[in-house]
Amino acid sequence: MDIRNSETISTHPCRYSLVLQDASIFVDFDVNPNGCLYLVRISFDGYGCCEPKAEVKEMDTVSSEILKAQIENNSFQSPEIRDVLSNYFCENKSVLWEEALLEYELI
Repeated sequence: MDIRNSETISTHPCRYSLVLQDASIFVDFDVNPNGCLYLVRISFDGYGCCEPKAEVKEMDTVSSEILKAQIENNSFQSPEIRDVLSNYFCENKSVLWEEALLEYELI
């Protein structure tokens, strides 16, 4: 999984934005009052922007802390971050576009 930091933009409010798979996917995360990350939107080339209408599960505390630390340190080479993202996408595949997640090898 190719992962990079992305600048957040005012038209897509969120705390963190990532670019995946050679800029084919943009993922925006926010932080809830408990400090856990949750997905706000995910955009796939060829599919469009998915803003889940159903509630997205929050990321667990440990995974949230791992991902936030990696983002803030701009360090995405660890297999651990790939596992965190893949597990999170898999947990939420029912409210995201599972076909796109599979096509782009995120789950």
